[in-house]
Amino acid sequence: MEKQKHFCFLCVFYSGRRGETIANNFEFDILMRLYSKSLFRYLYRLTNDYHLAEDLLQETFYKVYLHVSGISDIAQIKPWLYRIAYNTFIDHCRKAKKMQLVQADDFFASLKLDPLLETENAFLQKYELELIYKHLSTMRELQQKAIMLVDLKGFSYKEAAELLNVKLPYLKSLVFRGRRELEKRLRNEVKG
Repeated sequence: MEKQKHFCFLCVFYSGRRGETIANNFEFDILMRLYSKSLFRYLYRLTNDYHLAEDLLQETFYKVYLHVSGISDIAQIKPWLYRIAYNTFIDHCRKAKKMQLVQADDFFASLKLDPLLETENAFLQKYELELIYKHLSTMRELQQKAIMLVDLKGFSYKEAAELLNVKLPYLKSLVFRGRRELEKRLRNEVKG
């Protein structure tokens, strides 16, 4: 009910003012009161974390405050707010992925086996991983990182190229050649 009151007030407040922008703090306060709960619920559904959703909501409204003068059609404000909230969530995810990038030794230590596997399968999987890491650790550092990001961490080629500050074709070449070299080394290890 309160939402409808705010919406009606906003409609009356902006009636006949199509094309004008939200110009002062009072109008921004109305905007926050009108949409903060629904934006919070939306961000909470995206994150499943109450505190993170609060942080992202605060960051969303900060961005809105900085750029609110750029919106000219009041009717389009709700989709615009949700787009900013979603982009803020995506930015957070990208930052979190960059922070998860770890050194090779830390990565090897953090690898966990599936607890549901039988003992024999777990042993074989661990042995195979040790072989892969053994040979991977002897490769060039940039090639190691490229293979770890793409094959072991699941990053896309584009994301991995951005993280490593290399061009996309060069990253693809590193991964392709690295995979080929690893395969060759593992075949020799199994035969020998």
